[in-house]
Amino acid sequence: MMRRDRLPDAHAGRRLAHSALVVVAALVLAPLLSGAVSATTAAAAASTAAAASTATTTAATTAASPSVHSFLVPVHDAPGSSTIIQIDADLYTPAVTPAPAVLLAHGFGQTKTDLAPEAKQLQDAGFVVLAYTARGFGQSGGSIGLDSLDGEVPDARALVDVLAGEPAVEKVGDDPVVGAVGGSYGGALALMLGATDPRIDTVVAAITWNDLAEALVPLSAGRGDGSALRVFKSGWASRLFGAGITPTDPCGRFTPAFCTLYQNLVTGGQPSAAELALLERSSPATVLSGMHAPTLLLQGLEDNLFGLDQSDANARQLAAAGAPAQVQWFNGGHDGGGIGGTDTVIQSWLTDHLKTAEPVAPTFSYAVPPNATVFGTTVTASAYPGLDGSGEAQQVALDGAQKTIVNPPGGQPASVTGLPGLDTSSVAGRTAIGLLGAANSLAEQAQFVSAPLPDPLVLAGAASVRVRVASAPGAPSTGETVSGSGEALLFAQLSVGTGDAVRVLPGGVAPIRVALPEGGADVTVTLPATTWSFTPGDQLTLTLRSTDSQFQGQASPAAYVVSLDGPISLPTVTAAAVDQSEGQPTTGVLVGIAATLLVALALVIGALVRSRRGAGARLPAAESGPVERPPLSIHGLTKRFRSGFLAVDDVSFTVERGQVLGLLGENGAGKTTTLRMVAGLIRPDAGTATSFGAEIGPGSPVLARVGCFIEGPGFLPHLSGRRNLELYWAATGRPRAEAQFDEALAVADLGGALAKPVRGYSQGMRQRLAIAQAMLGMPDLLILDEPTNGLDPPQITALRGVLRRYAEGGRTVIVSSHLLGEVELTCSHVVVMSHGQVVATGPVGDIAGDASELVIGVTAVDAALAALRTLGVDRAEIHPPAAIRVVPGPHPVEEVVAALVGAGVGVTDLQRGRHLEEAFLSLIGATEPSA
Repeated sequence: MMRRDRLPDAHAGRRLAHSALVVVAALVLAPLLSGAVSATTAAAAASTAAAASTATTTAATTAASPSVHSFLVPVHDAPGSSTIIQIDADLYTPAVTPAPAVLLAHGFGQTKTDLAPEAKQLQDAGFVVLAYTARGFGQSGGSIGLDSLDGEVPDARALVDVLAGEPAVEKVGDDPVVGAVGGSYGGALALMLGATDPRIDTVVAAITWNDLAEALVPLSAGRGDGSALRVFKSGWASRLFGAGITPTDPCGRFTPAFCTLYQNLVTGGQPSAAELALLERSSPATVLSGMHAPTLLLQGLEDNLFGLDQSDANARQLAAAGAPAQVQWFNGGHDGGGIGGTDTVIQSWLTDHLKTAEPVAPTFSYAVPPNATVFGTTVTASAYPGLDGSGEAQQVALDGAQKTIVNPPGGQPASVTGLPGLDTSSVAGRTAIGLLGAANSLAEQAQFVSAPLPDPLVLAGAASVRVRVASAPGAPSTGETVSGSGEALLFAQLSVGTGDAVRVLPGGVAPIRVALPEGGADVTVTLPATTWSFTPGDQLTLTLRSTDSQFQGQASPAAYVVSLDGPISLPTVTAAAVDQSEGQPTTGVLVGIAATLLVALALVIGALVRSRRGAGARLPAAESGPVERPPLSIHGLTKRFRSGFLAVDDVSFTVERGQVLGLLGENGAGKTTTLRMVAGLIRPDAGTATSFGAEIGPGSPVLARVGCFIEGPGFLPHLSGRRNLELYWAATGRPRAEAQFDEALAVADLGGALAKPVRGYSQGMRQRLAIAQAMLGMPDLLILDEPTNGLDPPQITALRGVLRRYAEGGRTVIVSSHLLGEVELTCSHVVVMSHGQVVATGPVGDIAGDASELVIGVTAVDAALAALRTLGVDRAEIHPPAAIRVVPGPHPVEEVVAALVGAGVGVTDLQRGRHLEEAFLSLIGATEPSA
């Protein structure tokens, strides 16, 4: 292959002459050397020599079956050491050689086996691939040094030596044409190798770090009065260390120096100067000034381990070194599915920079995640602007009033904002974090909320806000800084509210250490860089917490008063292009729609012409159609069974568009019978049920707009889940394109089980498949009878979000359930039935009652009542067995909790408002017949 970028022009003619002589000699001598060296080998040698040319000559190639060869590569255990360790490697050779090579490095805790799928893809694309297991893992020898310049990096250079001696690898002179590719652990290795070995022609580094100290033990995210102490990212660090331990050694396969460092940090220590120097030896930041190879930086949005700030630091150093680089932010990361979906991008980059010599485009692209109201997009800008953006920063005012938060003794219980490695880009991941986060103590957090945003806004970069922190009056003394003054340790996170749904923005949490002189301190906090598309009506929330389970907290009990000084600044990036293909109709579909409209227009014109000719009269203006009727309206519905049992007695209610209505009632209340009549499965004895103005009965055309799941799932057990749904839809006679299988199957979340027979499904799996079946075609009215039966808590929470978003899109959902708490969290309106009759209807809040009430679990009821009476709440009374019911009046929840904590009362639980369960019991109790 031509490598015009590898040799100075002054040497081109000399190289061409040399290459021509080698080619001729090889072709002449090949037949004479067949006893010792095959003609194929000679031709390969000739091809390799020709590849060294900078002229436009065509190299001779050989063709054979692709192969994989396993071997061990001896390397020195340390620089200057006589001890030899072995590196386990696999060489993938493509069908046609010589070919450019790719050195493939794995992530932490993996081996070469984990790289096999990617290696085979690159092999099929015509690359020689050397995949290997890093020292300290799998069958390779040595100890884990976290990509040390004294261990893993020299190992990689030795592997490049192997490629330099491999006949199947294309070369320029004696240098192999080779790129280094890796993700996470392998990404840092690729950067450090490219910066220290001039033979590397290109680098692809994904979701990796720049400064290992800043990644694992970051300094404060606050500028101003920030502390000099670091914050240990204990959640992720513990997981990484756990991947290297062994049953016989608590330090496992780590080097003794890294084991000592971890022991120091996990027991609350600060890294020493020597330990920071150790981390520097494992940081690309130390060597990137030597990089000259074209570099692709891929960094994920969902990453609390190596955030976008680490990629930004790499990009800035590469620019300073003069290395051509391109930055892409994608939907992924350590907390969001890894580097899935980047294979095509990586392969295209390698083709451009190993097989040809394409210039590096200076563009920058970033993904904007999809949400409940916006499709996912990929935005391209003309250049990488850094974390401060290139457009005008948008200033959003937040409620900045003073709030009090407490740090409990030992920093426990710590608030849960994430779990290392949990895919928070998925519904299941967000559900799990939502469940765990529901138990977070309100006393440990303060929230600052914006008014509904008036205009759309796309955040791209690191938001910043000015925060004021002071010790609360009479609070316990805080921890000590290196200067001896008090300090606060806080954690900042952004979230967005769309209607009643709340979503944490990707990017993670920013730790803030603030030195606290008397009177408090002001600090400018830089939030984790991220992207998000806000729509009008969204509300932005900044949450400050005193604890976070992903970081090592502060042991000393303390209380702080926090407030904001000014708006939050949201950076933007000026877009050159926006790809909105995710979830959008394709060009072919749009063309088809346009053609259909043209045909329809022609038919209308033809009809008008015929009408004028036949009648000779002017066509009257069309009347506007009637306003669409409610999705469901029931009047006087009654059903008595043959046994004489009156199951439904004169039931009437209406469900409006956009509502999630809960149909509540004890067993035998008539819920399912009502739904069966609504679905046209049985006929009522009296009364009517209409949907969108059309009366419902067995076979009614309007039922095409209704999706139902009533009285349990029914499937063909010998068929797969997917095939069951396909046959069900085919039976409707509607086009397959209208089914929207992908959207419905995403709700089922059955993964590979969709291809398996239903007979092997659990009850919960059948239940989810039945819900997906009811949602096929995305019906305007969705009716689900006891949909949570058989579902576990995370699945119930995920379903809750699905139903609310479904209704927010303008559709309507009816859910019958006996899980009152779930109905309260899911539904906007309720209909309560008892003994076949409706006893109450209306919004959940109206039925449940006073939403301002608090029920607080406490460790000392009498002391709690005394503290709140002193505070001056409207009402405080005992709520057996160990709680109090409070109507706080003008006092916010944070102030109520702070008053209790300040009085020495422990808070064990907090619930807002009267619960639907109490209202329900009082309603049906009024209808129970007397004994």
